[in-house]
Amino acid sequence: MEKLEYPIVAAVRDVNHMKEAIESRVEVIFLMSGDIFTIEECVAATRKYQKKIFLHIDLIKGIANDKEGLRYIAKRIKPDGIVSTKNQLIHAAKKEGLLTIHQVFLIDTQAYETAIKNVLDTKPDMVEIMPGLMPRIIRQLSQAAGCPIVAAGLIKTQEEIAQALDAGAYAVAIGERQLWTLVL
Repeated sequence: MEKLEYPIVAAVRDVNHMKEAIESRVEVIFLMSGDIFTIEECVAATRKYQKKIFLHIDLIKGIANDKEGLRYIAKRIKPDGIVSTKNQLIHAAKKEGLLTIHQVFLIDTQAYETAIKNVLDTKPDMVEIMPGLMPRIIRQLSQAAGCPIVAAGLIKTQEEIAQALDAGAYAVAIGERQLWTLVL
């Protein structure tokens, strides 16, 4: 993915906040809620503002977390890509021509080592690491994974955003709506 001019991603946890995300200065939205009835409208609204939207496929209700559900998303809903923790969905999304973000939770050394193994297997377009408050790990994982890193989770201040970006994060995904319009 090309470099973002504004490296904050709106992590939308409630579809009722989509309008605010779309009208903010973010270039990318991670939709982390919704269902089969609302996601199509959310994607269409995002298109009108020339923003990219990734559906967190593990969290969308009414869509099976399998190849067929993913094919439906790719052919009918047409987001830019998906976010998932599941290797098989990352592989399936790539086959459907969607951009992929492999989300990993780094709670200890074993989780970190498993994440590297999974990322090397799936070869996603990006990796989202949680929590995002780990500059050393952001640096290490971006070198090991060979793809851009999105830092997310527990980030609450402009200083924490700056630390993640300084450590080499491609972007920072934030659910706190007031941070979607920060001047960096």
